[in-house]
Amino acid sequence: TQSNPALPSGHPFTNVQSNVYWSSTTSVVDTSNAWVVLFSSGYVGYDGKSYGDYVWCVRGGHGYDAY
Repeated sequence: TQSNPALPSGHPFTNVQSNVYWSSTTSVVDTSNAWVVLFSSGYVGYDGKSYGDYVWCVRGGHGYDAY
């Protein structure tokens, strides 16, 4: 039910663009594509790696702070 950006109200993020953001996951169907999220609508799919889309750096790991 959210749009532009498609995030819940009260989210902690700033300067979110209503555009495509890359993930680091390559599509197994076509390795020239990577999975993306379109923040204007919440669409999740894949897009060509040659396109200039946004990136959102995230920290991977255990899901908790070890220190």
